[in-house]
Amino acid sequence: MKKKIIITGGLGYLGTELCKLYSGISWKHDITVIDNRFLSERINELKNWNIKFIQGGILDKNLINKELKDADVVHHLAGITDVAYVHNDINIERDNKIKQMAIEGTNNIIEAINQKCKLIFPSTHVVFEGFKELKKDIKEEEKVCPILTYASSKAINEEDIKKRVKNYIILRLASVYGYSTDSLRISIMPNLFSKITSQSGDIKLYSGGRQLKSLVPLLDVVRCFKFMEESNIKNETFHLSKESLTVKDVALICKKINPKVNVIETKDEIPNPGYSISNKKLLNTGFKFLYGLEESIKEMVEKWSTNKSQSLELEYIRRGEKEFIDSRGKISNYELSEPINLIGYIESKKGSVRANHYHPVQEQKCLLIKGQYISVYQDLLEKNAPKVTHVVNAGDIIVTRPNVAHTMVFTQDSIFLNLVRGEREHENYGITHTVSHKIVLDDDRDSLLKNYKLSCRCCDSKNLKRVISLGYQPLANNLLNSSDEKDEVFPLEMNYCEECYNCQLSYTVEAEKLFSHYLYLSSTGTSFVNHFKEAAKSYVNEFNLNKNSSQIIDVGSNDGIALKPFKDLGFKNILGIEPAKNLAEIANNSGIKTIQGFLNKDLIRKINERADLVLASNVFAHADDIKSMSECFFSLLKKDGVLVIEVQYLLNTLLDCTFDNIYHEHVNYWSVLSLNNFFNKQDAKLFKVEKINTHGGSIRAFITKDKNKKTDKSVQDFLNKEKELGLDKFKIYEEFSKKVNQIKNNVKKNITDLKINKKTIVGYGSPAKATTALNFYNISKEIDFIIEDNSLKQEKFLPGVKIPIKSKKFLKDKPDYLLVLAWNFFEDIKKNNKDLANNIISIKDLENINFK
Repeated sequence: MKKKIIITGGLGYLGTELCKLYSGISWKHDITVIDNRFLSERINELKNWNIKFIQGGILDKNLINKELKDADVVHHLAGITDVAYVHNDINIERDNKIKQMAIEGTNNIIEAINQKCKLIFPSTHVVFEGFKELKKDIKEEEKVCPILTYASSKAINEEDIKKRVKNYIILRLASVYGYSTDSLRISIMPNLFSKITSQSGDIKLYSGGRQLKSLVPLLDVVRCFKFMEESNIKNETFHLSKESLTVKDVALICKKINPKVNVIETKDEIPNPGYSISNKKLLNTGFKFLYGLEESIKEMVEKWSTNKSQSLELEYIRRGEKEFIDSRGKISNYELSEPINLIGYIESKKGSVRANHYHPVQEQKCLLIKGQYISVYQDLLEKNAPKVTHVVNAGDIIVTRPNVAHTMVFTQDSIFLNLVRGEREHENYGITHTVSHKIVLDDDRDSLLKNYKLSCRCCDSKNLKRVISLGYQPLANNLLNSSDEKDEVFPLEMNYCEECYNCQLSYTVEAEKLFSHYLYLSSTGTSFVNHFKEAAKSYVNEFNLNKNSSQIIDVGSNDGIALKPFKDLGFKNILGIEPAKNLAEIANNSGIKTIQGFLNKDLIRKINERADLVLASNVFAHADDIKSMSECFFSLLKKDGVLVIEVQYLLNTLLDCTFDNIYHEHVNYWSVLSLNNFFNKQDAKLFKVEKINTHGGSIRAFITKDKNKKTDKSVQDFLNKEKELGLDKFKIYEEFSKKVNQIKNNVKKNITDLKINKKTIVGYGSPAKATTALNFYNISKEIDFIIEDNSLKQEKFLPGVKIPIKSKKFLKDKPDYLLVLAWNFFEDIKKNNKDLANNIISIKDLENINFK
């Protein structure tokens, strides 16, 4: 049945959001907004939504009688909201206007509506402001005790409505919070605190912030108004409150969102200790709250903040919600951020590219009906902003912000709907709504289609979630011969598998590009040499290895660092497998037999003996096809042989924020949870785990196909610890991403401060982690050059940032700061180079916001 719905005060804080709700059904009902303000943009918006606007006030009795006499529903939101909250704010002239608007205006509406019309009226929890003692969970039947004019007027309105209206709903609103384009309610405590937080200001807590407040999200308020309009409930009063917190609780949420906020507790008096209203009666109607305080504060802070790190996601993907599934199929629902007036239906062939443009004003919203594509996007408002990729699957809706260039690379034949607010006329392409901006060329498209990973490497699940994107980056160990040499760059992004908990890169670089000529020499660092000496001794003892008969194979043997201790102990049967020709040559020249090549079935056929022990140190993380690699490992082993792998430990990466250990060589980032899941599927047993100190925190895992091998207690201990810390839940990965982006801001600030003060900075060490970190931070000219002990790296340039790499001899004058980029060797470097600089610091020191 078509209804005539009137919204008084429809341009205000509540009305703005209520109109958005009704915009979806304004074609079905006759909806009118009455407001004494005239806001051109809002009125044009109402017109686009087919909602009629009348400028006028509720004190205009003739207007109200004319428009409301045949109304079916009236949402009476009009009123003065600039009100006093304490006695000191009382203004007699303003109070008289409040009374007149509230009492006379509401009486005009009561007199104008017919007996069948449903009147929905927002009262306030402030009608209980007279309580002098703390009172919790106040119910609707509690006697009101207003003091100030605003609350007293609302109490009078309630009585008038109950006496004279045949069909009414009174909603006593808690303090309403949430973002809106209407700014009249900015003084509401959560909104005010959010504004201060967005500016990194001071939040003052009178009486220590102990006052108790009932709060409710703006969007849930307007949802409740519509819920009551659609329901058969009548002649009832409800308390509309979602949660009750102290003022200090709200301040601490703000502090969590922006640590730069100062929370200052004062001893100033407050009018009362506060109170809370009960929402049990409302919940019994079936109404459900959908929004929360922290997410609302975060939205307000992000929308108002000038800090780029706090901006909303530039492009984000959402799945349908409130799904209904039965034998006929499935229904999914999508809540849009704004109304739409145009839908484009688009088909795209596998391998094709669309977009390569941006929208200066409009959001882009696409609902993928069928198929799959890789989305690539880049912020055009930030200088040197990184390019980011992610996968869009059928059923995903993807939203791209204005001034964000984006491209769609289709991996399957696809169909999507373009959901538009505004105009998208083809003749205006490149002029108004859409501007061409190519960020994906043909070569980029081809490499994405060939090398992008669309499913989990371990379990083939497509349920991959983005942990962090470090942008498009060069290959970390592929140093340049000159500063003019062009970099090859590829997406460097970590995903998390919700099925098996493995973390992995979204993109695979061909192994030949990475490993055929390798400049990383393991034996350069004395701590690594000692590490493998101790490891060899422990393996000999634990597995009763025999110098004459035991066969030991090291996969990814580098310059022979892990096999040399066995050679020194007199072992006769040792063999290295190393893909880098230059490193295999170094190992063979030092007397360690090494086969040059990639581990595969063809190479295994060349090896006659089967091993008692296969070592794979910092290799298992490097494989794209880990299933084939593990098959090769076990093909090299005797039936009761043992595989020992060393990998960087994901838990350390997450807790210590060592994101610079993420680079293209490291395809997988392992936890014991994910290792255990993987090897179980390979019909193998993870029987022991050890924590080791290499690479900022690693683990050594022992695996066998021997089912009789006893499982050490360490495995379950690790699994329990990881579950306790949440490695099987996505939250820890989200927190990691936030921390890394904050670290980026801190490092940029600190190094900028040093350069402003004319400090000279020289780097020390050019490990792969330096390439990742400096390219992510976009730090280049701030560092004069880098000192490197490895002669293979000297006289080259760090990729991406093009910082020259030199020997110590190049250093003529002491720099102010020697910045150690190989931070995992910081103590050794500092001890051996005391006289090189006035100050020797680690790049990790710059991550601290309080660095001096």
